[in-house]
Amino acid sequence: MRLFLVLVAALLPAVNHVHAQENLTIDTDMLSKLVSPPSVYSRVIGGEYTTIEKLGGYLVAMRYRNDFICGGGLLASRIVLTAAHCFLGRELVQRWEVQAGITSLSQNGQRVELAEYISPSAFREQDMHMDVALGLLSRPVWGRNIMHLKLCTTKLTFGLQLTVAGWGLINAKASNYQTHLRKVNVPILNRKQCLATYMDTVNLTDSMFCAGVLGKKDACTFDSGGPLVINNQVCGIVSFGIGCASPKYPGVYTDVSFVKPFIQRTMAVLLKKR
Repeated sequence: MRLFLVLVAALLPAVNHVHAQENLTIDTDMLSKLVSPPSVYSRVIGGEYTTIEKLGGYLVAMRYRNDFICGGGLLASRIVLTAAHCFLGRELVQRWEVQAGITSLSQNGQRVELAEYISPSAFREQDMHMDVALGLLSRPVWGRNIMHLKLCTTKLTFGLQLTVAGWGLINAKASNYQTHLRKVNVPILNRKQCLATYMDTVNLTDSMFCAGVLGKKDACTFDSGGPLVINNQVCGIVSFGIGCASPKYPGVYTDVSFVKPFIQRTMAVLLKKR
């Protein structure tokens, strides 16, 4: 079953603190029925192979019980930005581990456990609104292949090209992720057109935007939670789409500028716990 995934953040002060003994559950079967057709990926299609050094060193792989689940972006030596939906059904924080500084999933890189993660209290299971989370690593990661992203200050205009990378599926029919890192450049799409395209299937909120080349370039399953980047700024987070590089449905991303207050507030909370 494909999941319906979205990324957005909160302008509200309350957040969910998720520790080993706490449980946050979402009815994903109900959620999947909100879209038509019933197959919806979190969605890199197209693009090219790259290395973590060439990419910029900010991308991490997130594993739960050693299974690769999502991507994430480093904002600081102990802070990872990702999507809240990545934690659905995987709430035991001590089972989470982050791999940093890797090009291939077969490399160890720096593997560090999560100490805590925080998602917005306004995260909504009906349409995955406010789908954003920050993770605190149990120890800092740094080194030659590791760098941090800045929060977006770039205005997202129609046609602007940004880069998304990950180890996700390379086509919608594949059944497993790629072990080698890929990247693709995707343009920002017209918002009104995107809203109209998804109108009968998914509710797009003001915290989301669309990007991609229809039928050619997109993110795909296992790329969820990864950053959409320009000039070392994270401006979006991989969220959802119907299929991968669909000729009709573009990829949907969270607008980091919209969610910036939540991110900044949560980073401050987590960094005090050093």
